[in-house]
Amino acid sequence: MALLAVLLGVYAGTSALGTSIRLGWLTTRGWRWVHHALFALIWLALGTTALWAFTESVVWRWGLLAITPFLIMLPRFRAGSSAHCWTATGGLLALLVVVAWALIAA
Repeated sequence: MALLAVLLGVYAGTSALGTSIRLGWLTTRGWRWVHHALFALIWLALGTTALWAFTESVVWRWGLLAITPFLIMLPRFRAGSSAHCWTATGGLLALLVVVAWALIAA
């Protein structure tokens, strides 16, 4: 369950950073790589959480796979575009459903 919390934190933090950039609240000029590194960290956290979930046979393990299509599609859309933001939001919503499922199953 702790790994799921880490995944949620990394995903939500990266989404908050992306939203702040899109709305003009923050600028990452010279630091754009941070958002990309966080995207890689999301994949790492997702893979680690999925490996643990499938090893432990938790009931919500298959729900983690619902996040994958959103992450695969995300780079296909120009950063800062509405499609990019909505795709990231869709992945976050899928993750929130998995977290709710995990909390109910606990």
